[in-house]
Amino acid sequence: MSSIVTNLYQFFKEIVVKNRRTAVILVHLSQAALALYLAFVIRFDSFISPEYVKMMLYYAPFLLLIRLIFYYRAGLYKDLWRYSSVTDMIKIIKSVSIGSIVFCVIVRYIIGNTSYPVSIYVLDWLLLIIFSGGSRLFIRVFREYVHSQPSGKTILIVGAGDAGEKIVKDIKHNPNSSYEPIGFIDEDPFKKDLTISGVPIFGQISSLPSVIENTRPDEILITLSSSDVNIKRTYELAKSFNIPIKKLPGINDILDGKITIAAKLGKRLIEANLVTEEKVHKALALQKKEGGMLGSKLVKLGYISEKKLVSFLNAQIGISHMKPISLEDLLQREPVRTDIKSVRDYIENKSVLVTGAAGSIGSELCRQILEYCPTNLIMLDRHENGLFKIDQELKGETINGDFHINVIPVVTDVIDSSAIDYVFRKYKPQIIFHAAAYKHVPMMEFNPIEAIKNNVFGTKNVIDAASRHNAESFVMISTDKAVNPTSIMGATKRVAEFLTIRMNALSSTKFTAVRFGNVLGSNGSVVPTFKKQIKQGGPLTVTHPDIKRYFMLIPEAVQLVLSAASFGKGGEIFVLDMGSQIKVTDLAENLIRLSGFVPNKEIMIEYTGLRPGEKLYEELFDTSEKAIPTFHDKIRIAVPEAPSLNDMNDYIADLEHIVQNYTIHEVISTIQKIVPNF
Repeated sequence: MSSIVTNLYQFFKEIVVKNRRTAVILVHLSQAALALYLAFVIRFDSFISPEYVKMMLYYAPFLLLIRLIFYYRAGLYKDLWRYSSVTDMIKIIKSVSIGSIVFCVIVRYIIGNTSYPVSIYVLDWLLLIIFSGGSRLFIRVFREYVHSQPSGKTILIVGAGDAGEKIVKDIKHNPNSSYEPIGFIDEDPFKKDLTISGVPIFGQISSLPSVIENTRPDEILITLSSSDVNIKRTYELAKSFNIPIKKLPGINDILDGKITIAAKLGKRLIEANLVTEEKVHKALALQKKEGGMLGSKLVKLGYISEKKLVSFLNAQIGISHMKPISLEDLLQREPVRTDIKSVRDYIENKSVLVTGAAGSIGSELCRQILEYCPTNLIMLDRHENGLFKIDQELKGETINGDFHINVIPVVTDVIDSSAIDYVFRKYKPQIIFHAAAYKHVPMMEFNPIEAIKNNVFGTKNVIDAASRHNAESFVMISTDKAVNPTSIMGATKRVAEFLTIRMNALSSTKFTAVRFGNVLGSNGSVVPTFKKQIKQGGPLTVTHPDIKRYFMLIPEAVQLVLSAASFGKGGEIFVLDMGSQIKVTDLAENLIRLSGFVPNKEIMIEYTGLRPGEKLYEELFDTSEKAIPTFHDKIRIAVPEAPSLNDMNDYIADLEHIVQNYTIHEVISTIQKIVPNF
């Protein structure tokens, strides 16, 4: 029976689509004629005298013409009936009401026929509204019935808010949709057992395991209104079922322009009467000055609340914006509170140099620095291909309103003191972010001289040039591996920290260091290695079952670096709050699940043993250091016991001798003079 109905529906649909406008006009005229006829039938109890039949036939052409004119003016012939809504019903009521008033005026006051029954005007008006609105409702309901048979993946939606309701409508109105919504999960206890568009709300997130057990969905979708906490919690509760979890973009993704649904946002907001055209122009002016997205500027100026903007944007998001959750979603923490004004005052109209600009941290520094309108952004790295890539990416972002930013790629090595001095003479950088360093622990164990050359003397070259050329500020990017180091890499970065803070007392330049742990997805991160191993079918290699590491997202780390740098007075080692350490085994298992496999069944994890110089866990503070709170709850200051200036000079001279003569056997003993706990 269902297939017969579907075939008939498709047959008539093809005929109507080919001659749509003609068909719609005929339907409108037929409804108007039928409403008029039935109005007379009802008025005269099914018996219409010849006199009134003649009157009805005489005035029918006038009425049909009036109906047609006002239907046309209301644009009702353009509407797709299967998408009819309350807005369309309002248009129908307005059109029919105005038409009836005009018809009444013509008949009673222009033609002067007072014998035309008044009740006919009312009955005709009411019946035509019922026919016009009812036919649209019938088409919509019938179409949804035809497409209501499950035809794709079943989906459980977390978040029974505006976005969740929009997703269900998208699916039900799209005959080609590959999804079938089977239910909602929502934290509001009062929504339990209610429905949205016929889809039940099962309960709160805590009930997710039992709901999955009973409904067996193919996928889970977390909607926009769900927070990062809900993403983590949903994943933890559902991970044993190995069901793909997807999400919709968050408000920050929209405001930052990471998705394109906010195109022509200003025009849409004006049409929705949420802001005025004048306010949009003011927000656009601010956008030209500061960069960023229009929505965030409207919120900043107080022209629209974030809540209203989110609600509006929810309605723009559809099923096509779904994407799988990522490891970054599971690590997401509270948004970083950045004092934008202090960072802008620190960078705006300055010449800024970033060493190691082709690396993960260096390239993100370049991206974020560009937002604060420096006059020059000098990107220095010896890695030509990586530098070319970031240069090409940022060249299109160098015009911020009327403000032009010079982006200058420099291919050179920080260990070349002559080249570094040339860069300072030519470009006169006022602020330096020194991110260039060797970071691979096992690699540096086998190449200790190279670690000293790059991490110690490369840093010293940039420090000396900054001081000699009277730069305003120098910021060294350090690592948690510099704390109680067990590796050459960590020990050389500890030496670099001492060089940085010691120079502060000898120079007009402010010298500071910023220390933090691993960043997720960096060139040296374990995540790209794990992804490659998953692609190859495993196994994933972890050095030890209990090994732990701090992890932070790259944008978050760089935001905190910029905040610390803008407030630095000189001589500080700022330490970023990394949260809790994460077991690398847990990271591997999560990545396997997010890739659609079962850990230690479909993809195995193997333990290979600790590598040279590797620690079981990392530390952010040395036992001899004092930890001091700062202006920011995620930034503290470490006060170390550093060697005296004279001792540092002597030890650096010893290291220089080692490098010149390549006496590897003297490396550890000499570094231990500077870093006794190495």
